[in-house]
Amino acid sequence: MIDIKSGPLVPWHFRFVGLLVLVVGIALLLSKLLLAFILIVIGLFFVSAYEGTEIDEAKKVYREYTSFFFLMKTGKTEGYESIERLFITRGKESQQMYTAHTTHSSTFENVVYNGYVKFSNGEKIHLLSEKNKDKLIKKLIPLKEALSIDIVDHA
Repeated sequence: MIDIKSGPLVPWHFRFVGLLVLVVGIALLLSKLLLAFILIVIGLFFVSAYEGTEIDEAKKVYREYTSFFFLMKTGKTEGYESIERLFITRGKESQQMYTAHTTHSSTFENVVYNGYVKFSNGEKIHLLSEKNKDKLIKKLIPLKEALSIDIVDHA
């Protein structure tokens, strides 16, 4: 089974707060057990939540999943006949930021490279995104070798 972790489920702000809540929960472990347990569970939820894709070449199934607490994975398993190719596309990512108490804003644009897998039925699934194309290709190489298919560069 091939497991490709796409990235965190929540933005970094929530993961940072989750880490702080986790530290506070551990600090309260000896004095307030119930509160500490609740805070540790909440902190672990935010720190450990990520999404990804599993491909089982032997059973010819794949699953886009969401994972919590490093172990629990939710997602629907779907079958496929064969994998046609892996491919890379180029896109733009933009974010508009406003300054406090004004109507002034700035837009930041970045070039992003996306890695996809295409099945023989025409369905495409997004696997990974990177700002650096070489890093994306490095991450796709184990999948390329495991599936014995080529990476097509459309970027």
